Amino acid sequence: MARKKAKKPRRTDKAISLTGVAEAIMLANVGTRAAFNLSAWDWATDGWTATTAGRASGSGEISLHELIYGNFSKAGSLGFTPVGGSYVGGGSSYAVTQTAGDIAMANLKANWAPALLQTFAIPIGFKIGRKALRRPIAMGNKMLKNIGMRGQVKI
Repeated sequence: MARKKAKKPRRTDKAISLTGVAEAIMLANVGTRAAFNLSAWDWATDGWTATTAGRASGSGEISLHELIYGNFSKAGSLGFTPVGGSYVGGGSSYAVTQTAGDIAMANLKANWAPALLQTFAIPIGFKIGRKALRRPIAMGNKMLKNIGMRGQVKI
């Protein structure tokens, strides 16, 4: 019996899909808003330079910089309360020990329902959108091919 000729592996598409990138950014926003009360951009960039410092200043907002260096703070109902410090006011004082995990879990408990809904709705919406806009997407990909961007970017 003759040997079967080995099949060549299929070429995979190396192009970056713009719709895939947009979907990933939207899903990243869902996750960071649910756990850290910040958009993905603010979560990643806040605190690294003097011009970006301060966006994560609200109650339960934690940026990546604060997670790495541990200098986050939680604004409570009694005013600014340093984490691990103590609050003194109104004739009483008490110690505050709240970790980043505690804050993230409180945020997740408060934001789990919308995050869960968006986690399923965004990919479904993109799938429907890609099917509905198949012809314009194909025309856009042809245009990208004509200007020499084939293999690098696609819609």
